[in-house]
Amino acid sequence: MKNLVLIITLCLSGSWLAAQSPERSNDITISLITGSPGKDLYAIFGHSAIRVRDDRTEQDILYNYGTFDFDTPNFYWKFMRGKLPYMLSVDRTGDLFRYYVREGRSITEQTLNLTDAQEEQLIQYLQWNHQPENRAYLYDFFYNNCATVIRDLLEQKYAVDYHADAVRDVTFRQLLDEKLAKAPWSDFGIDLILGLPADQKADFRHQMFLPDHLSQNLAKATMNGTPLIREQHTKTLVQKMPVVESNSMIPFTPLLFFIIIAALAFTITFTGSSRMKDIYDFMLFGILGIAGAFLLFMWFGTDHVATKNNWNVLWMNPLYLLTVIGIAGAQQFNRIRTLFVIYTVILLLLLLSWNWFPQQMNVAVIPIIIALIVRSLDRIGVIEKLFKKATSGKLQAAR
Repeated sequence: MKNLVLIITLCLSGSWLAAQSPERSNDITISLITGSPGKDLYAIFGHSAIRVRDDRTEQDILYNYGTFDFDTPNFYWKFMRGKLPYMLSVDRTGDLFRYYVREGRSITEQTLNLTDAQEEQLIQYLQWNHQPENRAYLYDFFYNNCATVIRDLLEQKYAVDYHADAVRDVTFRQLLDEKLAKAPWSDFGIDLILGLPADQKADFRHQMFLPDHLSQNLAKATMNGTPLIREQHTKTLVQKMPVVESNSMIPFTPLLFFIIIAALAFTITFTGSSRMKDIYDFMLFGILGIAGAFLLFMWFGTDHVATKNNWNVLWMNPLYLLTVIGIAGAQQFNRIRTLFVIYTVILLLLLLSWNWFPQQMNVAVIPIIIALIVRSLDRIGVIEKLFKKATSGKLQAAR
């Protein structure tokens, strides 16, 4: 095989296999396939694909928009910058079924309520779309993924009416949070990398960037007054296995981790030596400074829409790297002392505006913000002055 095509991020399928499109017959069925979320991050949001089955010729294939080619030149750099082309591939349906059985995940099938002419039109388009010169497209996390491409295709081919009477008032980030409720570390990482675009309202149509929402919403849709999905032909092809819950009494979550980091900051501030404070601050500000530089790169150096305007840089500040230089060279440290004042003001304002800030940040970062404030105040001498004042007051009272 010349090119190895693998599935990543939101769209999971079986291994890539070239397949012939089925011959036309009255026994053809076209359906929407929805895979349930998996335990791995790249599969945690599920998957959507179009199934074309011909019972007469026994050909059964999936048109899958969630693949890319590892042989793409400069693959990793293009992936990082959001310039990696995704593509439509053709997979054997049985491969996907076997994979989902091994993973303990479910597969739901919804048969499209199409006439023979509409089926012919759709198959011809999919065949055209799968041609090498047509199959690639520019992936976008919210607006152009394996689910939204199918939504757009059906809207373009048919007069789809969603009958969205009651639309949930929800943002893209809140929809992701629902899927990540049992994966706190994944939730934390995604909250860090996604910027303000994730906090935009997702209307009925845009909520279909998630495969299960595509499935639910298309089930309510009509075309020219006729249901888009044949209700009696909606079925579960692979049953999801029950999940065994962990017996851990106190799960090690990001919130717990950062509470420990904050507690260590308080301990070192009030009982630690100057050397211990330097080591702690070097690591704390250094790691967050490097992470902040990465967020700036994802903001300005890539085409990822979802990572733009990421105000996590207010507490994960690239300027912390200057602080590290100051800590490493004590003679120059006084020259950047003003930076700690700026950090303190920014971090305090961020905490005070937490409930009104336009970007929803993960609650687990609050302890680390407090730790940064404490260490900044200590660096500018505020804590020492307060400590001396309190000690002096106690001595006067004792006299």
